[in-house]
Amino acid sequence: MKKLVYLVGSFIAFSMFIACSGDNGLPTKTVTPYKSGTEQTTSVETTKLPTTRVFVQGTILDDANTRSELATTRDYSYGDLHWPKSNPEEGWETARFSIRIDGSLPGVENQSSTKYWGGFEGPNLGKIKLDYNYGKYNDRDLDYFKRDTKTGENIGLFRYVYDPDGIKTVDALLQIPDVLEILNYWLNKETNQSNKELLSTAIAKLENNEVKVLWYVVKEVGMRYGWHVNGILTANNTENVLDIPNIGNDINNEVNDGGMEDAPDPPAVDPNNVEVDIHLQEHQDWNEIKVSTHIRTDAGGVTINMPIKYENIIEQDDFAIRFYDYYLKEYPIVPEITHNDNGITISILNIDPALIQGLKDAYGDGLTVEVHSYTKSLDEVWTQLKQSTVTTEKDVTIAGQITTAFDENDRVDF
Repeated sequence: MKKLVYLVGSFIAFSMFIACSGDNGLPTKTVTPYKSGTEQTTSVETTKLPTTRVFVQGTILDDANTRSELATTRDYSYGDLHWPKSNPEEGWETARFSIRIDGSLPGVENQSSTKYWGGFEGPNLGKIKLDYNYGKYNDRDLDYFKRDTKTGENIGLFRYVYDPDGIKTVDALLQIPDVLEILNYWLNKETNQSNKELLSTAIAKLENNEVKVLWYVVKEVGMRYGWHVNGILTANNTENVLDIPNIGNDINNEVNDGGMEDAPDPPAVDPNNVEVDIHLQEHQDWNEIKVSTHIRTDAGGVTINMPIKYENIIEQDDFAIRFYDYYLKEYPIVPEITHNDNGITISILNIDPALIQGLKDAYGDGLTVEVHSYTKSLDEVWTQLKQSTVTTEKDVTIAGQITTAFDENDRVDF
């Protein structure tokens, strides 16, 4: 296995001279892939083919819409309320913060455990971080992306981070709205005298530093980018929201229904390596290669080449070079995917060392870029894939492996 070190800029200069290829005709799909004696092929309409997919820090990039979708702030409307949805250049998305009041606090014993203060109005908008390593949960079996189950993608999974101690969730919060403002807003709107007295008591306790808010969950609800952050106003000595009478039971039910788990501790990582995992996956309809690149040191740039025969590579729009612009806070990240006679080449450009160090400090890991590519058939693909190379602009430690779903004992280590 070759481990070369060279300047990424040279590769870019060369690749820009490559012309797009013409139409090579309709490809075929493998109905029962890579199983001796049972492989069947059939023609597939070009519009139904899978395209190269790129993920940066878990966020999917669509090359045709990356700049307009991800780099532009847009307004979403809920009734009469409008707010900007996303600002990827600064690394945040808008979230609605809602608060429940612990009904076991003296003076608010009549507070309903199901009552949220915040909802769709009031000064309750804050910001969550885009680059947090969110988990996935089931939000009432709602569709998210409406992906075809035949591709292997999950349907109905939304992003979240959950911590009943209210500690790890804070790592995902960029801007928390003023809790006093939220409660005072509702106090001024409230017409029910009992609720007014409860809110007044809660506000007084907050002003006297007798209570705190445990933000126990950050989650998307009902739609992509529909971020909610839920917290409990409770006594200062409360350590876990599940210990709160009534509310704890409600939260347990919510967590169990969605399949949520406590946020994990940051993983232990090699502080000075680039890890590349190349995996030939088995799907019912498509022959997929997944490449996960974890950059944990100042590598300058990273390039992975998989010498797959050009005529066997699937790309719906038939391209030679494609750039995927993405901004993580102020740091531009430019994955470049090239399909040509050299095979599939992935170059991750503009890697600022300050970005890598910041991600490691905050989350215990560096920058992750994941690319999914597809082939028309599996003929010779595994043999070609084992000849893949990883190159870096700077001299760093390279780790990782090349594996296949069709033989767990066959692998190549970098």
